[in-house]
Amino acid sequence: MKKKLKILITGPVAPPAGGISIHIQRLKYLLEDEFDIDLIDESGLRKPGIYNMRTANIFTYFKKVAAADILFIHSGNRLFKKIHLLTGRLFAKKIVTTIHGYGNKRSQPFRAIDSWFFSLAHKIILVNTEISNKVSLPLDRCILKHAFLPPVMKNEPALPGSIAAWINKAREKKEVIICANASRLTLFNNQDLYGLDMSIEVTRRLLAKGLGISFVYTVSSTLNSVDIFNKNLQLINDLKLQDHFMLISEKLSFVRLIENADIVIRPTNTDGDALTIREAIFLGKPTIASDVVERPVNSILFKTRDIDDLELKLEEQVKKIQLGANPGSEVKKTPTEDFRSFYIDLFNGVTLK
Repeated sequence: MKKKLKILITGPVAPPAGGISIHIQRLKYLLEDEFDIDLIDESGLRKPGIYNMRTANIFTYFKKVAAADILFIHSGNRLFKKIHLLTGRLFAKKIVTTIHGYGNKRSQPFRAIDSWFFSLAHKIILVNTEISNKVSLPLDRCILKHAFLPPVMKNEPALPGSIAAWINKAREKKEVIICANASRLTLFNNQDLYGLDMSIEVTRRLLAKGLGISFVYTVSSTLNSVDIFNKNLQLINDLKLQDHFMLISEKLSFVRLIENADIVIRPTNTDGDALTIREAIFLGKPTIASDVVERPVNSILFKTRDIDDLELKLEEQVKKIQLGANPGSEVKKTPTEDFRSFYIDLFNGVTLK
């Protein structure tokens, strides 16, 4: 029997559930019958049975790298990514790295340093074309591939009862359900990065026009942002939107929320390759996103931070649904096997070089 290749995946492992950690979780599920998958967790929450990089146990770390055939790096932490790239080369391992995003504020000489480190990888997966415009990379080793992997619905927990009840109550009133999410509440360029402010305002505007809508906005973590979260809760109450705008921060499956919604929006002012958008499109939901980066085919774009344009695009979709249309029904889905084949061919191919 042929020995399975051992793939060591590095990056944040869910929970908490951010885009990269969800990608790693689904990647493991997709490939664990084909490869021997091991994990190095980089998140702040340590889990039993999974080695965490933050323990600084270098002997366990080196042992894991030494045992692997391929080091597959998903690290968002710049220091961890560099450590993995160097260690992988020192141990003569094949290295594949996915660059999930690259900040606009990164300046020289740091871009040049990053470029040198990234070039240590044998294959570099870019989730969008804009990354290659920010760092100098060996193009013959680069692959353009979004990070989306299909959700495993049987593994997704049901929505918490209070949220399901709130949505059902809105449904009874024939309201269109809209949802959005944020991994955290923070600023970028002195603006609300994930567009919670725009979500609240566009809800106020559409309700003022007499459109029946309800909005669920979920924040994965309020660590270091409890004051911002509470301030927005107060704003929702001050605007008397509490019956139509649910702002929550509790553990839930955002895929299940998408499944129970009619429209998904992504009003960010910076982004990588947003998992939210691809999940929504995969589940056949009309998806409205800022044009801050290149977006997937079938996205409905609005001008970044332009509340009037967001209102226009959202109103159009709400009215279509109220008239009985299903705007997302014609979206062509990519078969799950295509995602699986991509990674199998990638790993088998890199070991031959």
